[in-house]
Amino acid sequence: MDFQDLVDTPQKIKTLAGTLVFLVAFPIYFEALPSLIDDDSSGGGSSGLSGSLLVSFEESTTSLSESVSLNDGESHDSFFDVIVETDLSIGFVELQVSCFDNDDPGPGFTDSVDGVSDLSDVEGIDDQSADGDCSGGGNGGFTIRWDVTAGYTGDEFTEEEMDENEIREMWNDGENGRGVWIATITATIEAAPIAGGLIDSDEDFEITWTAVFYELRIEAASG
Repeated sequence: MDFQDLVDTPQKIKTLAGTLVFLVAFPIYFEALPSLIDDDSSGGGSSGLSGSLLVSFEESTTSLSESVSLNDGESHDSFFDVIVETDLSIGFVELQVSCFDNDDPGPGFTDSVDGVSDLSDVEGIDDQSADGDCSGGGNGGFTIRWDVTAGYTGDEFTEEEMDENEIREMWNDGENGRGVWIATITATIEAAPIAGGLIDSDEDFEITWTAVFYELRIEAASG
C-alpha cells in the first residue's frame, strides 16, 4: 500500500489527519503533565507551611508633623493621607497632640485642648475623640491610637496550631485604613486679666501623625 492508497477518499484523509495530530500531541501532553501536577499542588488548595512557625513583622513608618498656635476657642484641622504600598498592611495609626503651658499665671489657669477625628474618607475605622491639659510640667495634650490590624504589637511569636494560610488570614488589615485621616483640635485658653489686659492669651500645639506598616514574615521555627 502506497501513500496514494491512504488518501484516495475523504474518510481516509480525515483518519490520517487525526492520527498525525494524536502522534504529535500525545508526547507533548505527557511531557507537560508533571509541571501541571506541581502547579495544582502549589495553588490555592495548599495550606503552605505548618508545624512550629516563627511569625514576625518587618515594620516601616511614615509620619507628618505640624505646629499651630491657637487662641481660646479656636480650632485647627489636620490632614494625614495614608497610602499603602503593595504587600504591606497597616498596624496602627496614632495622633499625638502636645502642648506645654509655660506661661500659666497660677492654679486655675491651665490651658487645655480637645480633639475629634473625621474618618468619613477612611474605610473600616471608627472616629475617636480625646482631650488633655497643657500641664506646665510637660507631657501635656493627648494621644489617640487606632489599631487597624486588631491586636497588632509588632512582636514576633511562635505559632503551633495554625498553618501559614490561616496565619495570613488573621494578620492583615482587611484593606482598611486607606484614605485621608482628619482631626480637628480646639484650644481652651485660661487667660488671666492683668491691669486691663490679658496674659496667656494663646497656646502652641505640636501635632504628629504616625502610621506603622508591616510585612508579614512566616518561616519554620528552628530547633
